[in-house]
Amino acid sequence: MHRNSIVTADNMILRVLTTLIAIHSLTAGDVLKIPLRKARNSDKDVRASSNRLPGVDDTDKDIRDIENNLRGKPGQGYYIEIDIGTPPQKVNVLVDTGSSNFAVASTPNSFITRFFQREDSSTYEDLGTSVHVPYTQGRWDGVLGTDLVSIASVSNATARVNIASITDSEHFFINGSNWEGILGLAYEEISRPDSSVVPFFDSYVTSSGIDPVFALLLCGTVGSVSEMGGTMTVGGIDEELYTGSIFYSHIRKQWYYEVVITDMEVDGKSLEMDCKEYNFDKTIVDSGTTNLRVPLKVFNRIVKGIDSTINVTITPGFWTGAELMCYGEDVTPWQIFPSFSISLLSENLSQVYKLIISPKQYMRKVDDVSNTINDCYKFAITTSASGTVIGAVIMEGFYVIFDRENQRVGFAASSCAADDSTISPQVLGPFSYDNSSDCAYHIPENNEATLMVVAYVMASICGICMVPLFIMVMQCYQKKSIEKKNDGETLIDD
Repeated sequence: MHRNSIVTADNMILRVLTTLIAIHSLTAGDVLKIPLRKARNSDKDVRASSNRLPGVDDTDKDIRDIENNLRGKPGQGYYIEIDIGTPPQKVNVLVDTGSSNFAVASTPNSFITRFFQREDSSTYEDLGTSVHVPYTQGRWDGVLGTDLVSIASVSNATARVNIASITDSEHFFINGSNWEGILGLAYEEISRPDSSVVPFFDSYVTSSGIDPVFALLLCGTVGSVSEMGGTMTVGGIDEELYTGSIFYSHIRKQWYYEVVITDMEVDGKSLEMDCKEYNFDKTIVDSGTTNLRVPLKVFNRIVKGIDSTINVTITPGFWTGAELMCYGEDVTPWQIFPSFSISLLSENLSQVYKLIISPKQYMRKVDDVSNTINDCYKFAITTSASGTVIGAVIMEGFYVIFDRENQRVGFAASSCAADDSTISPQVLGPFSYDNSSDCAYHIPENNEATLMVVAYVMASICGICMVPLFIMVMQCYQKKSIEKKNDGETLIDD
């Protein structure tokens, strides 16, 4: 450690004063932003000197990183610390915009170091309702209750919220991830066991009086492959966390944060697909998913487009995620791979805007315990059987605003990458768009009247088909009766 004790004391005093001032000045509509302890940069992390704290040497993070309240590890999600119950129990929860339940471990698990002990909270109330949440891989089971919850360091923003206490799970908790629960930030439509379970954010907004807006700045790895950082703002947006303009997409349906993709490009060239293919059967913005996940047809076209622009041979195992691509230390593949873009339908339905995705986002750096010499990367675009998921690797290039009040999701260029020459995500637009082509996927409606008509028609058809069969059966029966009568008369005569 290169920081002396005097600087440490000064920083501690600064943090305390900053927190007290923030608490004192908080009113309805203010932005809540929770400070986080400092972490160290590695030698590989290059930062602009203008962002440094005065008197702190080059191994310390810049001032933006002091304000971070999100932490995590690559591939294991971003988490935030919260307080539950009376007296408060601290728990880290995964920040997930792709689900709606607030759930925490309430029993020991070999993959976690702490859990919420309901019996130790004087304000916990058991609702006596069981809840089961399955995933593509894994699941958890628990019981519903309510308790007082606050986001760490914001003492005047406490709410009584629904909590699912996880009593049993399988392939849910991740060893070493350092989170013990999940904070679902989506709509009540997808709450479990049903939509009557009011999500955390809804209760938090009602109790605190803040605006129903939150935003995520996911910065990816900051200084070390094993550390991620970011900031969650609640009640508004922070102009210091983005550059340029914010572009918004209308939330098509209030369940997940569903948006509509109109096109995708590799190295500036369209994939030239029917735009409905991109959104089959939906497109969502989901911080709880690591990769960009797309339908198989789209995935194959993306791989073909990237492979055709590079001058190196890539093994099939890399595209499927089975193999890593490794380079010598401090050698990166950013100049080899092309940029990628996603065009999103604007809230103005006659316009679109483009998210320019850098190779540093879709080539995810990972730890490889078998290869300690080289830096290794994993392809962060994968296939999906349930629509397109704009996951964390894409969000890491942007400041993403979830504006429930106006039913929209916004994207702006992230301040995280402002001084990093190896990553250059941008938001370009707006561009005019012919909205006569509907790119959204429409789930067939379950119209009972229509189904009844179809049922009657099918029954009529079946009835008509049965008439010839009935006639044939009757004819056969009559023929058999005549033959039997004739046979009987002959035997009697004999």
